[in-house]
Amino acid sequence: MASASTMRPHRAALAIALAILTFAARPTVADEVPSPQAVQELLDKQAIAEVMMTYCRAIDHLDEPLLRSVFFPDSQHNHGFKGPSSDPKAKSEPGKPGDFVAYALGVLRGMTRTHHQLGNIFIEIQPGGTVAHTEAYFTAYHRMRAKGDPKAGPNAYDTEMDLFVSGRYMDRMEKRNGVWKIARRTATTDWERLEPPSTSSYANVPPELRSLQSRDDFVYRRKEVYGTP
Repeated sequence: MASASTMRPHRAALAIALAILTFAARPTVADEVPSPQAVQELLDKQAIAEVMMTYCRAIDHLDEPLLRSVFFPDSQHNHGFKGPSSDPKAKSEPGKPGDFVAYALGVLRGMTRTHHQLGNIFIEIQPGGTVAHTEAYFTAYHRMRAKGDPKAGPNAYDTEMDLFVSGRYMDRMEKRNGVWKIARRTATTDWERLEPPSTSSYANVPPELRSLQSRDDFVYRRKEVYGTP
């Protein structure tokens, strides 16, 4: 019969062997293939995030077709305007305030430039994969036109003003025919700041490198300039 002292090395060797076998049996990173459902959720979240970013591009360049593309025709809005988000019929009916798209473009034409930027983005895909609830933090800058400017809004001041607004877009997104768009949007305001503008340094920016509130902006011409087919 082996003594305890002679068995200890064998036990140690057995423990090492078991540890090696256990480690070898563990799946490697390459073996941990995500499920089709997990992959689809990531694809959906990316598509939803791109809807949010497209909204910012469209609103800053007064791109009406692009802005309408992020909303379903029957979508509803509550963000400075309460009613349909993008309903051409509402826009064309006499005596009606129109839809959010028409309202927003009208307000933003009272600015010489705007800049909408997204921060934290939370996306919750609901069971079934065709509905999502989102929350996106935003910060928006607006250079307001002064009184006397033919395009100035009714709330214009004697001089140009810088208006900063920060809040959150909270949307109900829906996937219809494989495409995600906004079905409901409510936006809350966290803070606002209004102050006289300071543009001394902006004057040094070359005209061709300044952002434009139209489809003449460089982002619409970059493929042509870069020679991308």
